Amino acid sequence: MDADTAKQQMIEAVDDATERLGGEWKARTGPDYPEDCELEDGMPGAQWRYLSGSTLEGSPDEDATRMEEHWKSQGMQVVRRESSDGPAVIGSGGGKIASISAYAYPGNYTVQAVSLCFPGNADDIAEDLSGE
Repeated sequence: MDADTAKQQMIEAVDDATERLGGEWKARTGPDYPEDCELEDGMPGAQWRYLSGSTLEGSPDEDATRMEEHWKSQGMQVVRRESSDGPAVIGSGGGKIASISAYAYPGNYTVQAVSLCFPGNADDIAEDLSGE
């Protein structure tokens, strides 16, 4: 896994989720700079994080169920949590991203994904991106 592939797969996962949920979405954080993570062999690596949000009112229970079923069909392990704000669905595994979550809170929907960890130093990659 390399930085560009990890980033692209994460963006595609977020775009897929937001398209399925409908409405208008705006990036809130990322995927500008990588974060530190640990590779399977224990060596340091880097990963991307991307959060997108919408003022969508939606149908929270239906939307959460739709995302839960979709992510399960992609081979992810999925956990659903209920709160007073609305349902949250968290998926992990599946081989293309580390995790993805959808919070179906009326008026404040969010989808966030974390890329797979890839070899590299997050600080060095961030410096390269900023042109320093």
